[in-house]
Amino acid sequence: TKALLSGFRIHLGGRRMAAKVGGTNQKDNFTRCLKELKLLDYDPTAPDKFNDIKKILCRIIPFPVEIEHIGSTSVVGLGGKGVMDISIITEKESMMKIVELLESNGYKFNSEPGFGVFPERYFISGPYLYHGENLHVHYHITFHGSSNHVDHILFRDYLRKHPDEAARYFALKKKWAVDADLETGIYTELKTPYIAEVLKKARKEENIS
Repeated sequence: TKALLSGFRIHLGGRRMAAKVGGTNQKDNFTRCLKELKLLDYDPTAPDKFNDIKKILCRIIPFPVEIEHIGSTSVVGLGGKGVMDISIITEKESMMKIVELLESNGYKFNSEPGFGVFPERYFISGPYLYHGENLHVHYHITFHGSSNHVDHILFRDYLRKHPDEAARYFALKKKWAVDADLETGIYTELKTPYIAEVLKKARKEENIS
């Protein structure tokens, strides 16, 4: 659960992205995200956006990896902050190589523990230009079988299988956003018990101890 919760943190850098991989200032995006904890309705074009990003990743990364769409935009009907979350699953020894490849393509990596470096994953982010629309993408680079990998997929798949739960989650998000009074840190803390609850139900449903 802790591995999944850490994936909701936002840590952005401050340089401009090039061409296909963006065009906005990450520092400005970071400030905007902090000041405007704004929840958006589900974007029905999210699957197409993910597939477009996935194609680019497959060109950037010259060896086989698993690429999964995770986070709120990966669940039909679930609203959120509009950030695209993508998990890249590889072998442990290849994780930093993927970070380097993404950095060379304009993404920003903060090597400090708790910012870009976590026990089971690396976090890297930046803007992505999709048909003239500037998206913000979070990449979670982890290894096969990590709790970060397993929990993200369990959480996503449970919400996909249970639309009523996804609707409940979105309703709770709206309440938490008000209760947090625009503070993203408080908003994340308010989600913690719910995420743990859903993961517990997902493990029981999948017979995972």
